[in-house]
Amino acid sequence: MLTELQRRIYVNKLAKGFNTDSDEAGINREICFLSEELGELARSHRRGDRTGVIDAVTDLVVYCLGLYEILGIDGDAEVDRVLREIEARQYSSTSHGSISLSEPSLTHRR
Repeated sequence: MLTELQRRIYVNKLAKGFNTDSDEAGINREICFLSEELGELARSHRRGDRTGVIDAVTDLVVYCLGLYEILGIDGDAEVDRVLREIEARQYSSTSHGSISLSEPSLTHRR
């Protein structure tokens, strides 16, 4: 399902003349757009603007899926792989009330 969406996003980017460059500058542009959207998410959350939060989260997903396509990454396979690794991890509560990874060797790094 994600690969269908990422392809649709990429086709729309091409049709609208948006960035689809896979070189360093193109990827840096996409990262900047993601940063802007993350800022919009934080701002909307602070203001209690639920619609703004939903819009910003959706924009973040769209930018991430577009980046998958630009980079030639199969989003379905990668999300499935990382979710399986996360599901297999063991977590524990810290004395400060947060959650920490009990087995750091099970991270999703390649």
